[in-house]
Amino acid sequence: PVPVPPDFRRFSGQLPVMDRPEVVLGCVAVAISVAALLAPMRSRSSGTEDLLLALLRQERMGADSKQRGTQQQTQVNTGEEEPNALALLSGFTMEQAREHAHQGASEAKSRTPTEVLLDLQRGNARFWMGNAVRPEKSAFERRALIMQQYPSVAVLGCSDSRVPVEIVFDQGLGDLFVVRVAGNGLDVSTSASLQFAVHHLKVKVVVVMGHEGCGAIKAAQLDEETIKNHHLKVKVVVVMGHEGCGAIKAAQLDEETIKKEPADLAKALLGIKSGLDETRLKCIHDPRSHDREAVVCNVANQVKQLAQDQALMDLVNKDELTIVGAFYEISSGIVDFFNQVSVPGSPRVPGRKGVSKWGKK
Repeated sequence: PVPVPPDFRRFSGQLPVMDRPEVVLGCVAVAISVAALLAPMRSRSSGTEDLLLALLRQERMGADSKQRGTQQQTQVNTGEEEPNALALLSGFTMEQAREHAHQGASEAKSRTPTEVLLDLQRGNARFWMGNAVRPEKSAFERRALIMQQYPSVAVLGCSDSRVPVEIVFDQGLGDLFVVRVAGNGLDVSTSASLQFAVHHLKVKVVVVMGHEGCGAIKAAQLDEETIKNHHLKVKVVVVMGHEGCGAIKAAQLDEETIKKEPADLAKALLGIKSGLDETRLKCIHDPRSHDREAVVCNVANQVKQLAQDQALMDLVNKDELTIVGAFYEISSGIVDFFNQVSVPGSPRVPGRKGVSKWGKK
């Protein structure tokens, strides 16, 4: 046993813990650590929210993406990320998020198409040179994105897993409006998506991007009989909607308003509208709950359509494929899975209450 000093023994009757100096020393160490942690926070707590806003404004107003990457690297090296962490600890309001969203939209609107395209080229150069900054959004910025989106570029790209558009151009959440389909083909749905980006989101640049070794292009050069039996063997198909989806909101407008949109966009919105349970949605008055249920209903309806494809269901019944719906919550970053279609007896994701099995009945 560790010898106990006489001074400690005098108090042993009143404070038994003092007979254990290792406990006392541990408590002292904890107290010192807590004091060291709180000391810088006390001196800055009054202005942390303003400081976070200033940091975000400074990042958005950088001269170009190269400077932004340099600033982020400097923050990593000098520890300047500490004020941002302190600001996040202190919390932020929806009003601040709204202000940040409005400012971001204003800055995006002020850029010229040439500036936007040059920024995209710089991002790609960072990627292939191995200097990508991988811009991530903080909880504050994700919350601001609930208010509105303000991408400057729309990209029609291929669904190929080797060509993730945001990574190839070193962009973050909210920077690009991406439409991906095998062979980057232009049909009613992809054309409608680009029309939405141009007419409603006011993007400055539209990019149609193919890629080396495109399987869809190779397959399209085969004879017709071979094409009918040509496909990949993925294991899971996820149909994912998200919080604040502009297309779902637009699809809930009256038909006359929708028909005023460009032809392909109007057709796509009317298609979405036909799958929504508008009678049920009219009973939900909370805006955020209404938004979520509309998106979930649309996803569930698309899962239902996939489950009616006999070729897909043959794979499901062989336990070679699972189809599942998903909802992405922008503010938290969480993906919620539901309406799983898989072979009976297989493990299932937790279900959601309040949603019929296939969405619209």
